[in-house]
Amino acid sequence: MGRIRKKSGGRSVSRKEAPASLDPASPKVPGKAAKYLSWGGTVLGILLLALAVWVFGKTLRHYDMAEVVLRLGQIPEYRLAIAVIFVALSYATQTFYDYLSAVSVRLGISPARAMLAAFIGNAFTNNIGFSLLTGTSLRYRFYLAWNYSALEIAQVIALAKLAFCNGLFLFAGLTQLIDPVHLPDSISLPLPPRLLGGLLILPPILLLVWNGLSRGNTLRLGKVRLVRPAQTLLILQMAVSCLHLAFASCTLYYLLPADALHAAGFHGPLSFLGTFMAIKFVVMFVPVPGSLGVFEGTAVALLTPALPDYPVLGGLLAYRLVYYVMPFAVALITLAIYELSARKGFLASMLRRRRRQASGVA
Repeated sequence: MGRIRKKSGGRSVSRKEAPASLDPASPKVPGKAAKYLSWGGTVLGILLLALAVWVFGKTLRHYDMAEVVLRLGQIPEYRLAIAVIFVALSYATQTFYDYLSAVSVRLGISPARAMLAAFIGNAFTNNIGFSLLTGTSLRYRFYLAWNYSALEIAQVIALAKLAFCNGLFLFAGLTQLIDPVHLPDSISLPLPPRLLGGLLILPPILLLVWNGLSRGNTLRLGKVRLVRPAQTLLILQMAVSCLHLAFASCTLYYLLPADALHAAGFHGPLSFLGTFMAIKFVVMFVPVPGSLGVFEGTAVALLTPALPDYPVLGGLLAYRLVYYVMPFAVALITLAIYELSARKGFLASMLRRRRRQASGVA
């Protein structure tokens, strides 16, 4: 495939041309169909969000919210501090999805830029949902401002999402094989958790084999073509996904009461991984912003038979604030600072226009 030269940060970068079949402007992509699918996904997400909030609201009617808030305030400060550290580690790890994907596409972007776009995009998607309208559009905004093409950006985003899905299946499967979730009597599965874990790790393993045996610069599945990452980079991305999910699990573990966790058989963060990944795997396939209501409802269903109700609800409220709301606030501030400082930022342009108008009046 041909090579193109492009200026990046004052130097020339050589990278391979991305497959043309992923070009958003390609005539093979039905524009109206894509538009309808996008709007349909948005409407479906809103309906699912409303359903999740309604179902979780019915669950909360059985509890005294004042007691829940009281339990939130009883979380020891040292456990809260540890949880915040794991939040930072989780979000920092997530940024490597984009950077390693950019390396695979030979984008020639600096780690700081790739991680900035990834952090803000992930924080917005985690809280607002509708990835195409939030995280993806923000990434396009950043990369286009840095003079990368829509074709290259699409490749980076596709590889990053593939990496997360691979890691989700791999880590969910491994945790169920090693220390499976203990289901309450009210919940039954068609297959034992360990057997399900074995099935879950098959797709990532098959992808590794397929990628290793493939030749050329692309992976092909019918008419779909994707830049073929180096095998080492693909394994690194899976490891990044496992770490990101493990740090998220540790965050929730340290926000739940230690004595109740020990009484339920969770004697450390590692023993909690199987239960957390069972919750995470279920909610990841419900397109609701931040898994609002779905995550809490699933966690209550799995945890409260073994743990007391109110401390669990207090811990889940703390998890929502610490893992979702706090990074979102940081991302908003970071985005505002970037827009004010960047030459192409909308806010900066507006302020300069206002100053020129004011000076002209004077």
